[in-house]
Amino acid sequence: MRRTVMPIAVAAAGALLAAVMPASAARAEGSGDGDGRPPAGLTPREPSAHSVVLREEAVIAAEPARIWRILVDFPQYSTWNPWVVRAEGDATPGGAVRVDVVLGRHEMRADHVVLVVEPETRFCWRDAGWNSWFVYGQRCRTLDRQADGTVLFKQELLLDGPFSQVARLATGRALRDGMAAETAALKQRAERP
Repeated sequence: MRRTVMPIAVAAAGALLAAVMPASAARAEGSGDGDGRPPAGLTPREPSAHSVVLREEAVIAAEPARIWRILVDFPQYSTWNPWVVRAEGDATPGGAVRVDVVLGRHEMRADHVVLVVEPETRFCWRDAGWNSWFVYGQRCRTLDRQADGTVLFKQELLLDGPFSQVARLATGRALRDGMAAETAALKQRAERP
């Protein structure tokens, strides 16, 4: 019983906040001011002392272009990604991406906004659902070409906001497991002849 009541209470609080604060959300998403910088809502956050940061990395023996194509080919996620089992959307800054993600034994839908697209280098998105009023979630993937021709692939998941520690306690293990599974699967997919 308690498992059902808590998500409903959190959802109700999220809906209330969304109804009360839509103008501030729109301002946060605003457009750029013409100086070439991304709008404030598209600038990735830096971790603070209170942030939860989860990291995963792997050395991948493949060209950055190949790895990049796999990362931004959302329709193919279902063929290789054990964590994000379905994805659709636009891999451009400000683009919307909707995914089905596996957390532990549960699958859930999540909406994102793309923050950074630096081809063959960096790809970031942030949560855009109602839960982002309580916990800001941001995931950046970077590709760093090594001298030996391999790529150091890094993922960083940032949880921030008043309930980031609660989110870590509730889903931290599932998030870590998901990141590890996705990273291993990306390495396998990219290195496959």
